[in-house]
Amino acid sequence: MSEPTKPETLDRLLDAALSRAGDEPVQFDVAAGKNALAAALKSRAEVAEPIAVGAEHRPRRRVRWLAAAAAVAVLTGGGLAASTVDLTGVGSNSVSAAEELIKAADLASRVVDRPLAPGQFRYVRSRYEGISGEYGSTNATYSDIVQEEWIPADRRDEWLFRNQNVSTKWLEGHEGQGQPQSGSAFKDGQEFRAKCGNYSYYAEGQPDRCTNGKFHNPTPEFIASLPKDPAALLARLKDAGQTGDAGALVEAGGALNSGQYPAEVRANIFRALALMPGLVVTDKKANLDGKEGVALGMKYFDYFTEIIIDPENGDYIGRRETVAEDLPEEEGGLEKGTVRTSSAVTTKIVDSLGAR
Repeated sequence: MSEPTKPETLDRLLDAALSRAGDEPVQFDVAAGKNALAAALKSRAEVAEPIAVGAEHRPRRRVRWLAAAAAVAVLTGGGLAASTVDLTGVGSNSVSAAEELIKAADLASRVVDRPLAPGQFRYVRSRYEGISGEYGSTNATYSDIVQEEWIPADRRDEWLFRNQNVSTKWLEGHEGQGQPQSGSAFKDGQEFRAKCGNYSYYAEGQPDRCTNGKFHNPTPEFIASLPKDPAALLARLKDAGQTGDAGALVEAGGALNSGQYPAEVRANIFRALALMPGLVVTDKKANLDGKEGVALGMKYFDYFTEIIIDPENGDYIGRRETVAEDLPEEEGGLEKGTVRTSSAVTTKIVDSLGAR
């Protein structure tokens, strides 16, 4: 069977795969994307010939690492920058990481959350920048994307999700031919509305977001079920992440990135992460979306994953993924120390759908 000529074919497959893997359009982690990609490629292999690396006569298939579940990353200063992270954790002080998290937890626990009244909405703005590439190629693009979501006080009411593709350009040293494609699966200005946030782009059979509570989709019932004991909460995070402490950190980052947890629960998440001996301070002046904070992280497969918190007030600022080992050409050829993805999130309460 001949290979399709339209890159959207695999994009749709990846969109469906990651839609099943995640609950929020703004949530993404590289390992989950790689797992979904592997599953998607396996599925494709059953109905099409595999592409031979270097087969110039065949069209390249674009892999939207940052967007199948609408995923991308925020970097410093609106452009790609090499990370200063110690990518091994050697020489870093895990005691310092615990101290930073406990301090943040103490500060967060003092926050008095404004209640979400009937008819109001939780507005979550996520700014992303990052790298997406082509499978079997070193061609890669850099994208800057803003995504907004309005979540009603009654989750059964209508939600609104809106995407803005701010800019897209070829990544220096990884240029391809023609016009680069955005890392987002959505068009600029595209929006979706649906009760319970069950948007039309979700794969058929997607669980109801009003009732299917997870760390990435925290329903009120799910939040209420979380243990207040930090050790028990860490066990829940590990169980959800499936890959030990690093998986728990990724799960916690996805949870915090949702912008839907009250301050008390955010504080408990910080205290749970403080119990992980492998977590280290990687950057004391990490800057995301104009905010500076302390980055705490550990190695996660081929990447170093971090969360970033503001030491002055205990706010969660965002997260990022940095290439920990030089990647082979078939996986993009990115060099060690390259910030692959990161994200920054801000939230507020507004009085109407679409208000900022």
